[in-house]
Amino acid sequence: MKSNYRIANMEVYKYVLRPIDSNMYVMIKNKSALIIDPHINFDVDFLLQEKDVRYIWMILTHEHFDHISGVNHFKENWTCTVICGQHAKEAVSKPEKNLSAYFRAMYMNKEQEIINQADAIFEENYSCEADIGFERVYDFKWEDVSVHLVETPGHSKGSICVIIDQDYVFTGDTLVDGNKIITRLPGGSKRDYQLITRPFLEKLSPETIIYPGHGRENNISAFEIA
Repeated sequence: MKSNYRIANMEVYKYVLRPIDSNMYVMIKNKSALIIDPHINFDVDFLLQEKDVRYIWMILTHEHFDHISGVNHFKENWTCTVICGQHAKEAVSKPEKNLSAYFRAMYMNKEQEIINQADAIFEENYSCEADIGFERVYDFKWEDVSVHLVETPGHSKGSICVIIDQDYVFTGDTLVDGNKIITRLPGGSKRDYQLITRPFLEKLSPETIIYPGHGRENNISAFEIA
């Protein structure tokens, strides 16, 4: 499923990965693409080819397999740079840390059709490599767009938020539509969330638009910060 939005005078394409419903966001300017939380989608390949994209910047909001599963695909087909938090950089190459080693167990109680979909999409013991890892904050310019990355641990050690032109925040699983943050997975920490991430979220402008790792985008007031 694809949705289109406009932020900072550019088109944003959102692609939803079934059956886990994780979001990938794609932005394109001047034959360069910025992709947040990549997964494999051949409609995206067609879009990148149609726009004559020559270089891709990929940002991983955290290390979990449903948010990194397209890294190798894009690296095999385009010239890419992958950026994430340092903890995520260390974890994405380890299946037990990125949780791909356990993805079948996560679907054990699902309907067979969903299990089959997961088997077709996810690679057990998947691993990939990031090029840049950072601690605390990382700023860069993508084309003429300001991109600010900040560590927001809680859901995982490697969780970050991506802020584009101040008012648009891509949160990965730090904020998701209709749910409290999940901190019970390996590497999660309710304490880190309360001490580090919650204060960061509470300082965001009331005008901030959240683009979550799962679910619909909305004004920050529609999300539960608790």
